[in-house]
Amino acid sequence: MTEQQILKKIDKWNEDDHIQAIVDFIENLPHESKTTEVLSELGRAYNNLYWLDSNKENEKYLQRAVEVFKYLEPEIGDTESWNYRIGYSYFYLNDMENAKKHLLKATSLSGTQELLDYLSIAEEKGITLLDAVAGGRGGVEYILENYKRAIAQYAPQMTDRLGAPATEQKIEALEKRLGFALSEEFKQLHRTFDGQTGAPFYSAGQRFVSLDEIEAYQDEMEQYLEAHYGKNWQKVRIPEDEFVEEGYIKNRLYSRKWVPFMVQELEGEDAPSYLCFDFDPDEQEGIFGQLIGVSPAEKIEDCELDFIYPNIFQWANVMIEGMKKGQLAYSEEKDALEFLSRGNFEPSYYSEEERESLEEYIQENIGEFDEVLHELVSPDIHCDIYIVKPTPERNYYTLVTGGMGAYAMNVPDGFNGSPYAEMCINLPPTWNLKSEDEKDYWPIRWLKILSRLPIEQDTFLAWGHTVPTGEPLEGTNFTCMLLIAADNKDGEDAVAHLAPSGKEVNFYSIVPLYEQEMLYKLENDSGALLELFSEKEIPYPPVVDVHRQNVCEGYTPTQNSNLLDEVYWAFTQEAYPGLMIFWEAVKTYNSDVENDLEDFNPFGTIFRSPKVKIMYEAWIKSRKELYDFEILANENLFDEEPDENGLYQALIVAELYSGDGAAFGALELLWLIHNTLSNKDLGDHIFFEGFDIEGYEEDGTPVIFINCGS
Repeated sequence: MTEQQILKKIDKWNEDDHIQAIVDFIENLPHESKTTEVLSELGRAYNNLYWLDSNKENEKYLQRAVEVFKYLEPEIGDTESWNYRIGYSYFYLNDMENAKKHLLKATSLSGTQELLDYLSIAEEKGITLLDAVAGGRGGVEYILENYKRAIAQYAPQMTDRLGAPATEQKIEALEKRLGFALSEEFKQLHRTFDGQTGAPFYSAGQRFVSLDEIEAYQDEMEQYLEAHYGKNWQKVRIPEDEFVEEGYIKNRLYSRKWVPFMVQELEGEDAPSYLCFDFDPDEQEGIFGQLIGVSPAEKIEDCELDFIYPNIFQWANVMIEGMKKGQLAYSEEKDALEFLSRGNFEPSYYSEEERESLEEYIQENIGEFDEVLHELVSPDIHCDIYIVKPTPERNYYTLVTGGMGAYAMNVPDGFNGSPYAEMCINLPPTWNLKSEDEKDYWPIRWLKILSRLPIEQDTFLAWGHTVPTGEPLEGTNFTCMLLIAADNKDGEDAVAHLAPSGKEVNFYSIVPLYEQEMLYKLENDSGALLELFSEKEIPYPPVVDVHRQNVCEGYTPTQNSNLLDEVYWAFTQEAYPGLMIFWEAVKTYNSDVENDLEDFNPFGTIFRSPKVKIMYEAWIKSRKELYDFEILANENLFDEEPDENGLYQALIVAELYSGDGAAFGALELLWLIHNTLSNKDLGDHIFFEGFDIEGYEEDGTPVIFINCGS
């Protein structure tokens, strides 16, 4: 058997969790068939045998995995995947030193940070790694301690606002008065801190509820409901077409078994909203102790019940990660923690000196202007548009943005250009710049769109990038924008060095493309397309001509469904906002594992279809973890018994759509697959191992199964 045949056989067994079969098969192979890749699969299989049945006796499999990986160290010991796998083995062998050494070399892989967090807890508390994984009392003791620690580190102004821990006597007394059992998670929350003092903790008017306040809020809720719905309010139900949490939360207006731990009181609202522990969930898919949002209202159609988190662990983890990433920060103005839409993003504006320097550069190197379209509302950047009028030498308008370059784009490591840019577009002298009709206004609109795209998508724009417009631009058949270097008056690349900062700002010119031209560019590259422009004698520098020749008319991209076969990738929980940021991550990952991508065309057409259906396996706790574009292959999945962690092994089907509405590039497909999987638990199966084409639907939509290895 060839190595490829051996690996394919192993993949099939992995899919079916026939791990022992993999071990038996590889161990009995002849020596010459035990290649590095095959032996790596053996080490992975040993790890998986332990994972399937984690007990003291099965630690022998972890020891064998370590032996295999150490044997392979001279060949692949510098790769992240090797370090993760041997680090995993050491972790569950409770070898802190070796686990930490290797996991720190695999930080970009999914699951690594979680293991490192457990390592920190174990070191701090002097406990075993497995005890750290158990989480302490209620399974949440350590995560709640980390929440308090994060408050002290990132928002120390709020530390004293957290209430003192509740005593066991107080917790027991409340449980007795309520008349039902409270979860250990709930108890541990109040052992960590019990409510709060002072103003709301969060900027949306949310404050923590103490044990002493719970029953008063419950009484207040019931009084409100009785006032608006009568004495029989308990029998009132939210209309089925308005109730979206069927199967998770019982359809009712309120229950005493919904115990609030946060309350939101806003001016103008006639009743507070609550974040509650639900100790009486729907039997179908609800989770005991799940966190739900309860918002009463005067009209039944305005009442809201929402599933928020499966447990307090998930809530605390989101808060901690938000603070670490700058998405949740203390606001002096509001004297509370505030969620920020763009992490720690702050508006970026040129200084007065920089703007003067920019304008001087435009006047001297692109053309004089006496008209500026000033932006009235500037929440992030202040982006004016300078209008350079036609001259005998340059018989066209040039519109230039002024303000985009104040923001440093998120360029990848190793990027050779500047993170600062401005946009230009050349328009014929007959263009009606005064008109607000879309057929005349779209150049201005797209200058503004592109100037903010790096902010909104946390990405970057540079030479050769293409941005689909969605629908054709009004009055044209153009469906895409290509960026090329803008020329100065001397025909050289326009680059400004602003005083006094020295900031280097590149100017890019926008060239509208037809759909076929875009597809040609994606399959070949921007240089090849520009050569066609030259061959067809398209004027340069390019000036928008809504009637210009389509240099790729009739072009149909070559579909090659094998384009991703030689690309290595590991799925992580990091979602990538932009395609080019993802491309840099893919290149870095493949370089780390010494996989040569020289022959890989990331923009080659992998499917000539605007839609692709993907199928993949993941571990989920509820339907809430699915996106709107996903469904379960087995709709009765939750009728089955979950595993010991409350997880169901699900086959998920997702519909993905290409950005241009015509075809999928190879990199685009992998990017969308990654972001779809980034919120799922893949267990140890995090490595992309290609896909199988299961068939095609009647409209030609490919249906593929994503192969994930460990």
